[in-house]
Amino acid sequence: MKRSAMLMAMLVSMLALLVSVVSARVNLLAVAGVAQDAAKEEGEVYSAFFEANKAKDIPKAVGFAKAYLEKFPTGKYAGYLKGWLRPHLFNEAITAKKTDDMIRIGKEALAAEPDNLDYLYLMALNIRTNELSASPPNYSHGAEAAEFSQRAIKLIEGGKVPAVVPKENWKQGPILGMLYQSVGLVAAKNKETDKALENYKKAATLDPSSPIYFLNMGSIYQEKYGTAAAKYQAFPQADRDAAELKPEVKAALDEVNTNADMVIENLARFMALTAGQDPWKSTRDQVLAALTTMYNYRHPNDADGMQKLIDKFKSNGAPAGGASAAASKQ
Repeated sequence: MKRSAMLMAMLVSMLALLVSVVSARVNLLAVAGVAQDAAKEEGEVYSAFFEANKAKDIPKAVGFAKAYLEKFPTGKYAGYLKGWLRPHLFNEAITAKKTDDMIRIGKEALAAEPDNLDYLYLMALNIRTNELSASPPNYSHGAEAAEFSQRAIKLIEGGKVPAVVPKENWKQGPILGMLYQSVGLVAAKNKETDKALENYKKAATLDPSSPIYFLNMGSIYQEKYGTAAAKYQAFPQADRDAAELKPEVKAALDEVNTNADMVIENLARFMALTAGQDPWKSTRDQVLAALTTMYNYRHPNDADGMQKLIDKFKSNGAPAGGASAAASKQ
């Protein structure tokens, strides 16, 4: 009896063990089945991408690539698809004018390839077009615009050309001028006057046919003129009216006149370059008023001189340079 009970207990234990083994095998088979199904689905999604890409149906390929990465972020083909998808997402961000997304994707690309001129150039260009050149200007990504522009300038001056620009459209001088101006605009916004002026001068040297750079420089020199004039006016009236000026007073007056001459030269160049151009008409009216005031201050007895100066720049072109008018005590 006792022996029968022991045999029964052993049998029950063996049956329990058998059930556990069978359950484990069933679970393993279930897991394997799920894994097989997942692998199959992963392969199907990638195959769909592959066929669409092979057929050059890019919108469909982009959709399949996104679907794959959403479902299989660490999948067998995830690394490849992330790299393939990046330029397409970058272009989508540019088209949608989503600057933050464009910068994020662009920085991902630059982390892997710091000297990728295509990304640098396109980011610099699009921030400039959509923000710095907006009305009113938007400088929320000004720091990035300056950084990308400076990095692009270095690569272009080193002999590289962005592949995204068709060869027939590549004009190095004007494109570098545009990039230097972007750096100058951000510097001017940050009150870095000398840095802004330096970059505007480089832009004008590279692309002397563009009037905007001379307008930029004229505006900077107007600021410098205002600062110098306030410094000069701070001297006592008697010192300013003296027959022989004290050295410090003369130096202050010379600074006023030098900046006034630079305003005149750059605004006159702007007027020469924009003559007869309707898009500039409203700006020309404002510039002409400022130029006339400054010219009359410097040359009160020269009624025809200002127009002669503009005409000279029309005939000689408008290369960037220093002012030629002599300083005088006014």
